[in-house]
Amino acid sequence: MEKLKLIETKTRQLPEDEEFIWRYFDIHKFLNLIYLTRFKFTRMDQFEDPLEGIPFEILQRYFTIGDKSMSLGQLILDESQLVGGKRIAGRIDKIHRIQFNTFVSCWFSEKRESMAMWNLYSNPDGVAIKIPFGHLKNFLYPEIDKLNLVEYYCGKVSYQDFADKDPYPEDSISRIKRFALRKDISYSHEKEIRFVVKSKNLDRQTIRLNSKPIDLKELEMKVVCHPRMDDWKKTNVKRILRSASLYKCFSESEIKLRF
Repeated sequence: MEKLKLIETKTRQLPEDEEFIWRYFDIHKFLNLIYLTRFKFTRMDQFEDPLEGIPFEILQRYFTIGDKSMSLGQLILDESQLVGGKRIAGRIDKIHRIQFNTFVSCWFSEKRESMAMWNLYSNPDGVAIKIPFGHLKNFLYPEIDKLNLVEYYCGKVSYQDFADKDPYPEDSISRIKRFALRKDISYSHEKEIRFVVKSKNLDRQTIRLNSKPIDLKELEMKVVCHPRMDDWKKTNVKRILRSASLYKCFSESEIKLRF
């Protein structure tokens, strides 16, 4: 099956091809990657933030006619709390449709290792991987019947104040049309680059999509152990990598901690 072409959005905002982007894993997700050689695209409604994928016009409409006693996030999580707001109800259904049909692979874009990301997305038994952006975009493709796939794109997330009824200045060049690349400013610490799959008519039981199998050696990735990881556990990580012919990928954390 011919792979879908990756669209790179606002390329000047994307990392250079040789720059690393990061994923922070617990050990089980890392093992899953090593043995299955696939990454996951997660359906957007599975993320913790219920405001994922909200079109700008819906945010504006909520500020105009919505019941301000309930936050938009609350209404998305529980529509039964919506009282006398049919005009808003239809727009919340649209948000659900967007979230059900959008799958995302999230990456942290930063030149250096982040202790904050370790604390948020991993633990002392976990690892991070870093991959040159140019290599990842050449090999990361969803495995799915292309008849059910509308678009595949990557871009840098724009963090905006969703509590501001008009987060765009008057001289704004354009509003962000690809909804998966907008998030509330409260998540700005994530510094995300996203690979996004838009689908249609998928079974609602499908909450994740696999990437095509990847020859991990081709990615030129580095596997970084948590700065608090015990030495004997690092030895186990090295054994796992050696068994997958990836021993040269091992890297020590550059973060040194007192305790």
